[in-house]
Amino acid sequence: MRRRWVPGARAYREPVLNSWRPDHRLALDGVAAALVLFLGLGSSLSALRGSAPWLWITTLIVLIGLAGVLALRRIRPLPALSAASALMLVLVALPDLPGGVPPVLLPFTAIYPVLLYSVIAYTDRWVLPVACGLLGSALVVARMVVSFPGGWVPALVLGAVAVATVLSAWALGRYRRIRVSYVRALEESAHRAEQLRQEQVRAAIAAERRLIAREIHDVAAHSLAVVLAQADTARMVFDRDPERAREMLSTALNVGRDAMQEMRGMLGVLRSGDDPVSSHEDRDLDSLIGSFRQAGADVELRSSGTRHDLSTADRHAVYRVVQESVTNALKHVGPQVTCRISLDWEPHRLTVAVTDDGPGTADDLTERGGYGLVGMAERMRQIGGGFVVRSEPGAGTTVRAEFELGER
Repeated sequence: MRRRWVPGARAYREPVLNSWRPDHRLALDGVAAALVLFLGLGSSLSALRGSAPWLWITTLIVLIGLAGVLALRRIRPLPALSAASALMLVLVALPDLPGGVPPVLLPFTAIYPVLLYSVIAYTDRWVLPVACGLLGSALVVARMVVSFPGGWVPALVLGAVAVATVLSAWALGRYRRIRVSYVRALEESAHRAEQLRQEQVRAAIAAERRLIAREIHDVAAHSLAVVLAQADTARMVFDRDPERAREMLSTALNVGRDAMQEMRGMLGVLRSGDDPVSSHEDRDLDSLIGSFRQAGADVELRSSGTRHDLSTADRHAVYRVVQESVTNALKHVGPQVTCRISLDWEPHRLTVAVTDDGPGTADDLTERGGYGLVGMAERMRQIGGGFVVRSEPGAGTTVRAEFELGER
């Protein structure tokens, strides 16, 4: 089982054996230990030839133990080093072998720096293991002095080599540990970045669905206002002008069918979670104004200045501002309403104003308007534009939206 390293927490601890399931590290290190035992046992047995049986057996057990703990260097680094330290002390305490060679100088003692490296590389403990390694180096020097009283120079050289070996094991272990920690930090950073990306995708989907909800309201409100206006006018002129009444009912039917088709598509998007494709992107203001005129409203479009290309979001917002404004006028004033739509193009700004000749109101419609006005205000905030509604009793209502053109 692997543990995940988290930046800012305690230093990363290498996983250790915590179950009886097979571990590839144990298998690999076991093979390495068997190979070391096979290669080093021949020279060690030659050095032991002629020694007392108890010394021969004790030394052989210690050497096999050193090779055995090598198999545990990654899954149990601290117990392996502790066992190796105890075995090394036994070798230091044993008498010289035939030929005057101390047992601590046998090749198997080279296993100890490897175990020291493993503790530093795979755990967060290094002070005590390094101190034990330096103390062991001093004991080896002292054992050499005891075995060779006049050999200070070889003893000092051996001590320098032992200290350098301990410090090299510490440096390599620290390097490996820092490298692993760095890689783990990169993995965590990538994981957090992926989580952030997924959260942003979910937020974008939620925002898009809220936009679709407003789109559904806009479509329903506009279409119902046109249908009701056409039906009401058809009812009034049915007796004296049946042909015109039939035309108005036909227009109402077509508008209703278009609205049903568009709402079916939007609701399908909400159910499937796919990216929405608005059916209004191919519509223009002329066709929208034509539908209002067919409903009986007097709608005039005026444009001034040099026209610029608009982004899809801005073009759609212009369409919705005009649609919602005239729809509200039809709803609250009736089919006889007169609306003036102005598009004022400036080098870096487009101002859209929709004014009707209704009775007006003293209420602040920007803050207290219906869902359609709130939706228009929210849409303009999303694209970074300005939006205000002004209405006075007897002076009608003006809806004004400002779009910043160019880079934002």
